[in-house]
Amino acid sequence: MGIPFLARLTALQPVRRAGRVVKTTWKRLFFGPLHAHRKARFSALGTTLTADLPVAALQLDSGCGCKACRNFVPLTQAEFRSYARPGRKRRQAPAFAETAAIIELSEFAGFEPWRIGVSQRTSGKYHRAANKARRLGYSARVIGKDSYARSVYRLTGSKLRRSKGLFVWAAIAGPRADLVDTKAPPLSPGCPRHWRVCWGGFSTTETSETLAAFAILIRAGDTVWVQRLIGHGAALSDGVTKLLIFDIMQWLLDRTDPNTHGIARLVHGSVEEGGAGLYDWKRYLGFRPMLLEFNRTAD
Repeated sequence: MGIPFLARLTALQPVRRAGRVVKTTWKRLFFGPLHAHRKARFSALGTTLTADLPVAALQLDSGCGCKACRNFVPLTQAEFRSYARPGRKRRQAPAFAETAAIIELSEFAGFEPWRIGVSQRTSGKYHRAANKARRLGYSARVIGKDSYARSVYRLTGSKLRRSKGLFVWAAIAGPRADLVDTKAPPLSPGCPRHWRVCWGGFSTTETSETLAAFAILIRAGDTVWVQRLIGHGAALSDGVTKLLIFDIMQWLLDRTDPNTHGIARLVHGSVEEGGAGLYDWKRYLGFRPMLLEFNRTAD
């Protein structure tokens, strides 16, 4: 004779309770800290995890046919693959996906409105830091690809701990005879809508010029993203990275260079990545969480 249905349910209750305890414990140990981390960051940006987020509709122009398009469109798609996208009925940040940090450049008529916003959020601290760097003899400009390979290697290994954690370069890096600074001038991109542009921040004296900060920007269609931005450990307190990002933003927002025409946004990683320093950097500069949507008709 079979066991009555209610008796089977009663017998399974301890097992179910144990399962709920295990599930709750797992969430608290693993998901809980992540949830609290994201909640705090979203709150500081004036939104919540349950609020509808704006959507950035990317137009990568993969059909233009240029050689750079074949390189930088797949690279951009791979970079953005892990970032949150909108669902059919959902515009909130998913629980297990990073959220892209974006400045919508199309919202600014020029550099000055953006700079004023940064000064308001930092009480002028970032602007003063950039001005301090200029007074100390720093400057920034576009540089040729791989034209400062030796200096970039030295710069990368100048600090053990960065905003994303320990940087093993600082522990193992040493002089490399195979790397040289050719100081070759930058070449104009072959396609104005698909390119990689390198920037350098330099410490200049009457007799020498030393690379103190470095950035790589990649453009695909209407979107530019920061592939790398790093400063020399000894020069960070001089404000060189602030000067570098201010000059990059002026270049992007002045829109006098044909290679900057039609850029809608700048993407710099995700809201969730890195330590407090990197997060504050993005927050102060005006990056905000957005969902990404690829324009299938254009791409």
